[in-house]
Amino acid sequence: MATPKICRSAKHRVLIATLAFGFSGPLSAEVVQLPAPPLDLDGGQIESASGGQPVGAAGQEVTAPEQAIPEKPGEANKPIQANKTTQDGKATQDGTPPVRLADPVKSASDKPPSQVVPNPVELPKLNTDPNAEIEDLVPPPAMQPAPAAPPAASNRRRAGLGATAAGFSAAPTMIGDLFGGSFSTFGGSQTVRFSGYAPANQVPLSNPGDASATLLFEFGSDTFPNDVTTQGSGFDVSGDSIADTFAIAEPIPPSDALVSPGPGFLFDGGTATYTDNTTNTTAQDGSYAILSTFLVEYSYTNSLSGDGDGDGDGDGNGRPLPGPGVATRRVKLSENFSPEVRDRCFFSYNFFNDAFANLGDISRYTLGVERQLVDRIFSFEARLVMAGTYGSTQDLDQKESRDFELGNAALISKLALLRTERLLWSGGVGVTLPTADDSRFYQGSEELFRVENESFHILPFTALLMRINRDTAMQAYLQLDVAANGDPVFGNLSGGPLPKLGVFTDSTLITTDVAFSRTVYRGQRQSVLQQLIANAELHYTGTLQPSDFVSDGTLTYTNLKRNFNVVNATGGMHFVLNNDLVVTPAMSIPLRSGLDQQFDYEAIVQVNWLR
Repeated sequence: MATPKICRSAKHRVLIATLAFGFSGPLSAEVVQLPAPPLDLDGGQIESASGGQPVGAAGQEVTAPEQAIPEKPGEANKPIQANKTTQDGKATQDGTPPVRLADPVKSASDKPPSQVVPNPVELPKLNTDPNAEIEDLVPPPAMQPAPAAPPAASNRRRAGLGATAAGFSAAPTMIGDLFGGSFSTFGGSQTVRFSGYAPANQVPLSNPGDASATLLFEFGSDTFPNDVTTQGSGFDVSGDSIADTFAIAEPIPPSDALVSPGPGFLFDGGTATYTDNTTNTTAQDGSYAILSTFLVEYSYTNSLSGDGDGDGDGDGNGRPLPGPGVATRRVKLSENFSPEVRDRCFFSYNFFNDAFANLGDISRYTLGVERQLVDRIFSFEARLVMAGTYGSTQDLDQKESRDFELGNAALISKLALLRTERLLWSGGVGVTLPTADDSRFYQGSEELFRVENESFHILPFTALLMRINRDTAMQAYLQLDVAANGDPVFGNLSGGPLPKLGVFTDSTLITTDVAFSRTVYRGQRQSVLQQLIANAELHYTGTLQPSDFVSDGTLTYTNLKRNFNVVNATGGMHFVLNNDLVVTPAMSIPLRSGLDQQFDYEAIVQVNWLR
């Protein structure tokens, strides 16, 4: 069966075509009123002659150009009047003014700039074949309304920066670099002396005053003298050519005289001098006899230093002496930090290969959270550092101990001082809290040395972020680290109660950091990987004055290096995932040598979760 043909009338076909275009208005048997489809004229508008409202690209009314709509085959080029007409084609007499259609040929310069029509709209000819299928009546794509023109380049750029002003790509975090301070050395020596009078017993007894005789001394109540013994031949000190002074051997336990105070103490030697009584302190003329009075004097000395060979480079055979929070260090705010005020939780891992002063490899972990208290104006941050590092408690009789140490906590306030389309200037202050353990040295069960972690540090800072363009940014930091108070130091290498040696105050540090970031990849809206941002950084940390030191005349506690200037370079890549998770692998290398080179290299991984 043949497909039935419908809408054979040309008038019906015109009506269906008109409805398909979405046109509206009265349609009589004689006239069809056809408003033109909306145009994207980038601000242009067309005005009807009857005083109707002008319509432009953003939903304004636009009059259609003259267009021929055929009534019959062969009349395709006959124009249809847009005003109401009678059946004989004459204008109505009801006083309604005819509508003037925009002339597509008329020069655009004849209209004010706000009403210029760049290109007239031409309606394509309709298919008037009475045998055409109904599907042929669907308007061709060319007759669909033109899409809106894209905004100007300057508007797009402004919108892009505004839309990402609080996003990570607009203000990426700086990665950081520093191993940190709080590594000190406990140097000097402690000497323990013994002095006492005792009667001399001579072996052999047959030759009193013999220079080659061995003398024995008793300082207790033993019947047989056995506390101190001379060795070798005596010699003359008084000047009468008769031996009056003898070297002594180290006392051996059990003894009523002083023996070694503990491990690490070495016998310095001593003498037994003939004084004839208990009031003289110098050698007397004449020959001694059995039970004559002698003054016995000797000493023990213990030396300890974090720099075993004493050359100040920390590479000697001695034991390192960490200060409180070694490698969990004085906080540097520019690490995993941005001038932007935002809500985030973050984690950092830093691996230091072959840290200076024989500390070996160190792994440090940082947990933190930042919370906006005033939206995009003020935030508060807390961070806590931990590390697998050289232990804060060491035993000189044991191998060097490593432990998982809790470091000093930090609280940081940040205020956005100035915010423009391309610039962000912020500042604030941080405070470190003495949450790390005290540093202690033992020898067996005896505590020899202690540094109590009691100092608070004030960390004022300022930061600047500048957007060079949509993909490139630069940021810079300036920070001070000022100790508000000091750490008490106690020491006594002979054991027993530890006297206070003094209070150690850390040097004031200044840090400056510069970073450049560049977005090198932008993913699709639904992509897991949204952006890749490359970071290149340069860091400097130095002392503003020489390090403090504490000493009682024999024992000294100070920094391993009293002045230092550390310069490191860091490079890394921010992987922005799902617009709220940022993973940053990076590497830092030192650019100086000696103790200014605090590690061979540093491997870094940082994770930020943004709200």
